[in-house]
Amino acid sequence: MQKLTKIIEKLKIKIVEYFQDDATGHNIDHLSRVLNYALHLQSKEGGDIIVVGISAFIHDIHRIMSNVEKRYVSPKESLKVVAKFIEDLDITDNQKQHILYAVEHHEEYAWEKDGVTVVDIESKLLQDADNLDAIGVMGVIRAFKYGSEHSRVDYDPDTPLYTNEFSESGPDDASTIHHIYNKLMRLGANMNTETAKKIAKQKTDFMSSFIDLYINEYNGKI
Repeated sequence: MQKLTKIIEKLKIKIVEYFQDDATGHNIDHLSRVLNYALHLQSKEGGDIIVVGISAFIHDIHRIMSNVEKRYVSPKESLKVVAKFIEDLDITDNQKQHILYAVEHHEEYAWEKDGVTVVDIESKLLQDADNLDAIGVMGVIRAFKYGSEHSRVDYDPDTPLYTNEFSESGPDDASTIHHIYNKLMRLGANMNTETAKKIAKQKTDFMSSFIDLYINEYNGKI
């Protein structure tokens, strides 16, 4: 843990500068929360703490690239930049390759029951940690920030709530409320680990209540 702390402090100098202009909810605060979630999950589920911690702190470089290039940049497209950030760190080449793998696959989803997209525990923990910060109170706040930045309306009363496939390439849902219902409400069931599933339940219950309250208040119902 002491070694990881020193590495994160070294990385933080460059990461803070790189993410300073983000307005979509993928900022240094998000990275710090994902790091904390990831380390908690690692303490319960195991895995290489160095790989888990570094990948959690550096996973969203593609989001900044997307902001700059005005298009969706996939995690895979960001790997050369990620590799530059970690090339001078005092870790093994195997750990570096493992970090790149975890980052590449962190936004993959398997919506079917018990579906998984990766088999290694480190990649599973990064997926779970990132998804935990996408739900609950902070998840709702981040969803509205992202929607505002991409000119997505808060709510479209003319479109029924639905559960459908969505695209990571842009805000395709009818509104932010629809995005919360369509994607975020489903993330709890998509967690890889039992530890994450337990944490996700309370967050999902909150979002369900929030959606109901939002729509009622939007319609002026008491």
